[in-house]
Amino acid sequence: MSNPPGPKLNFSLRNVNTNKPEYSYSDSRQSVAASDDYYSFSDRGASSSPDSRVTAMRFQTPDSHVSAPSPVSQTRQSPPMAESSRREQRVSQGPRPGTSSTVRFGEQRVSRISANSDETPRPVPRYYTGTASTPGLDDSPYVRFAIDQLTRDGVAQQGRPNSVSSRDDYPVDRLIWDEDLGYFTRARTPIRHDHTPPMRQQQHAAASPQALPQRATSVDPETFVAVDPPEQSLLHPPLDYLPVALRPWALAPVILYCLLMAAGVVFCNIWSHRHHGLWGYKELGDSRYFVMEFLPQILAMPIIIWTFVIQAAVYRTAPFAIMAAEKPLGRVIQKLPILSRNFIFPDFTHFRHGEPMLGFSLFTIWLSNFFSIPLLSCLFQVKYYPVDGQSPWRWTSVQAIGWALVGTYGVLAIGLILLLARFARGWTGLMWDPTSLADLFSIIQRSNILHDFEHSETVPSVRETLDPRALRLGYWRLSGKEDTFYGIGETDAPVRTPSLHQTEKSRNNQQHSLARVCFDIEHQGRFGSDVFDHHLYSPSARYRWTPWYLRKASVIIWTIIFIALFLAFVLVSFIHNAIEDGFAPRLPTLPSISAFSTSNFIYSFIPALIGNILFLIWQPIDVSFRALQPFVELSSPHGATAEKSILLAYPSSLPIQVTFQALLNGHYKVAWISLASVLFGAIPILSGGVFMALWFPSSNDIRISAAMPAFYALIVFCGVYAASFLTIFPRRYRYLPHDISTLADLMSFLYQSPLLTDKLLREPRSKTDLVTRLIVSPPSERELPLYGFGIYVGRDGKEHLGIDRFSRPGRSDMLITTGTMK
Repeated sequence: MSNPPGPKLNFSLRNVNTNKPEYSYSDSRQSVAASDDYYSFSDRGASSSPDSRVTAMRFQTPDSHVSAPSPVSQTRQSPPMAESSRREQRVSQGPRPGTSSTVRFGEQRVSRISANSDETPRPVPRYYTGTASTPGLDDSPYVRFAIDQLTRDGVAQQGRPNSVSSRDDYPVDRLIWDEDLGYFTRARTPIRHDHTPPMRQQQHAAASPQALPQRATSVDPETFVAVDPPEQSLLHPPLDYLPVALRPWALAPVILYCLLMAAGVVFCNIWSHRHHGLWGYKELGDSRYFVMEFLPQILAMPIIIWTFVIQAAVYRTAPFAIMAAEKPLGRVIQKLPILSRNFIFPDFTHFRHGEPMLGFSLFTIWLSNFFSIPLLSCLFQVKYYPVDGQSPWRWTSVQAIGWALVGTYGVLAIGLILLLARFARGWTGLMWDPTSLADLFSIIQRSNILHDFEHSETVPSVRETLDPRALRLGYWRLSGKEDTFYGIGETDAPVRTPSLHQTEKSRNNQQHSLARVCFDIEHQGRFGSDVFDHHLYSPSARYRWTPWYLRKASVIIWTIIFIALFLAFVLVSFIHNAIEDGFAPRLPTLPSISAFSTSNFIYSFIPALIGNILFLIWQPIDVSFRALQPFVELSSPHGATAEKSILLAYPSSLPIQVTFQALLNGHYKVAWISLASVLFGAIPILSGGVFMALWFPSSNDIRISAAMPAFYALIVFCGVYAASFLTIFPRRYRYLPHDISTLADLMSFLYQSPLLTDKLLREPRSKTDLVTRLIVSPPSERELPLYGFGIYVGRDGKEHLGIDRFSRPGRSDMLITTGTMK
């Protein structure tokens, strides 16, 4: 653009208009700060059409640092340096009386008008306070903008036309002005990726020394202030919800059951020692054999199953309870798991997050679940007592094993008591049990930490890319406002996500502008150089993760190993009637004074331990299938209803309850895997009591024999166990960009979802309220909304990978690649 010839040139910063930019391809500097991509809605997910509001074009502004004028561009030069200095001084001193100064940004403008102006003055936003040179008005935003214009030329880079600006094009910290929405904040630095240099932010800082003083503090004065919940308020219920499994009346029966088991073992030990055994032995496989060899393990199995439910409740509640207690821990949401993992190996994560009571309780649960059944399987043995009037062979209790069991159940009871005390003395910060994806919406709707998750949906590990923050869960209000809201936040920190706190009018304007955004399906044009966008469409990023034991190679290896072991077990058992005719123990068999027999212990404890390990191996598979099922439904190419996707609560349901729920929903894999997680408890029960050392008069020696009916049942369960690995073979639907075991992992799929600002889901006050809103049609629509997991346009106008409504009126449908990519 060139000015018409005239006797005098007059440049002014009073009006920078971007409504109708013109393009001129020259060597002059380009202005990034004065273009439409100065907004927060800038660089991704927008239509490339010329009329799109999201499409940003750079245009020229005068160079503030002028070199010697050339004859060619004499008419386009800025005023001399002296005039430039006087103009800069006038800007810093504010407008003179009777003048109007306006800075235009696209269709929006920010005005400073004196009382003598004919225009109606627009009030300065009250959320920015500073020292104003004009009484009653704050000139700091305009001075800052003018300084940016005068200083940016030394660091701005030449860009191609019709491209979207990035942080590399404009290293000076940008101010995102969104009048009435509170966007007057510093731009968020993108999250670190593997390919992003770790010193990128420092390099930008070094490239623009003029901007360093301005980045020292945030210009957003609205901060999160923690408040106590109002008393007896229906709109603000108390935050003391505790899952049913952790309530005192639910934990007390389990504690009593553990004490009764310990008392029963104590009775058997004492009675057996004083009365030469407990019961006379008759024959192998009779009713007395069942009572002594199988009934103790059967009685122990309900404790194990119920402790699975208890520890699942502990895992999903602990992160919220820690944040509600306001502990100064910085990595709760990214390091503390919400899915059970205390099965094969003990989990000490809670010790590292300031919860020794929870950590000790979980350790006692693991100790009991791992050793109780193997110890019970060898608790009773047959011993010879030469006493007149009684059978010489009698069932007796092994003293050492009995006291070990008493200690195991005693420690478990102590752990459960500590668990009861931990949750009875503190708030959990919860309105209801957070069992589904939908429950997270109400917790993070107005959070001020969502900016930390930028581009986190496609990173391999969310927990490694988030900065530590001490977070709180509870009620909040913004400084200077009385509105009280609920959620996760950082105390005394800026809002950072103003769109979650904006007015209804502003939200409608934002939705109107986003309605014109469409996807760059071919991913070539203006987003072709954005490394983050490439991740959204990359199959290697979209289908990167599934639990290591559910990957294709792992499942194939598991299947081959267990089928091979099962076939070997069957062949060895029936060749030459090895089990039916008995086999030599090759170990000492004669019981000691305390009734301990080495051969009986080995052939009871070791098979039971192996069977128990097989039983515990299946539990993580069950947990993973329950947790992944909502994403399986959301990955359907046509979306899924809320009941079958974001409202699914399989990880918190009881084992048998999950089976029935999954059958009703048509999730047959989950139904079988959950049912098998209970049925396979028969393997350690049978394997621990099937073998016993007996005297064979025909061969005049001692052999290890088996109760054949129990042995046949054991073979059936082992065969079903090996074949069940064929059912866990994963499909593409169960692959995700990263793990989902922590709150941060799940929040990375929700942080830009329009569901956070959806009027239908705005601040529900109970679980019933939330479910009711999700299972009914919106007021302006006739059909139930569908939800999906794919590429959608987020609240910032950019493309993101995560969870949202499959379709919205006036906008493109979500792009789900699961059904189209093979």
